[in-house]
Amino acid sequence: MPRLTQSDLDRLLDETIYSWDTATMLSGLVDFLEFSEHNLSWQREREIRRARDEGATVELEPPNEHLVGQYRTQLIESAEYRFDVSLSQSVRYAGLVAFVTTAELCAKTFAKALNTRFRDAPDGENEHVHLLACMNGASSSDFGDDIADLRNLVRARNCVVHAAGFLQRYKFEAQVRDALESLRGFAIWDEDYLGVSIRIERGAVESYAKRAAEWVPILHKRSTECGILKA
Repeated sequence: MPRLTQSDLDRLLDETIYSWDTATMLSGLVDFLEFSEHNLSWQREREIRRARDEGATVELEPPNEHLVGQYRTQLIESAEYRFDVSLSQSVRYAGLVAFVTTAELCAKTFAKALNTRFRDAPDGENEHVHLLACMNGASSSDFGDDIADLRNLVRARNCVVHAAGFLQRYKFEAQVRDALESLRGFAIWDEDYLGVSIRIERGAVESYAKRAAEWVPILHKRSTECGILKA
């Protein structure tokens, strides 16, 4: 491994690290989600095994094989629902909320350092996403697709926060349905016993968080270099 010279060390120590706080929070979020998913997988296997063992030994008096069979099925289905819906979706919903909140907090920090004034966000547009879009255009960056994804993630987040993720209980249902069609790892789910809801696949929020940890610092750097943000 090559040795660092004094000039290398001085350069590294003097180099500005852009959006370090945002990248740190996003890294922590990814760690939380990956740890939670691993733990859920392990707990699910144990719980399914326990339900099958209990179902194999249950007896009724008087004997009734039909009811016993139903009971066994319900034990397993209950365990599957708990881990595949109640727990896993709750963890992923929490991750979505944390991710969007981190992005909004970052945009608020940018807003305090603006050297220029952008037009106000149009009706219905999230002001934080709007600011990032304006910075992206003004700095000639190429993160339009990432910001479009964030806009759709905000819409999904709003449904989670205001309607527990259930589309039929949310007044902006049509808007959320359109957003979900554009997001990787997100879907409309009609298999939830409680109603049609947002389904988030394992790893979906993590992928957006990892990507944001890459593009947000670059946008910050470019916006500072061209004078949009104060150095």
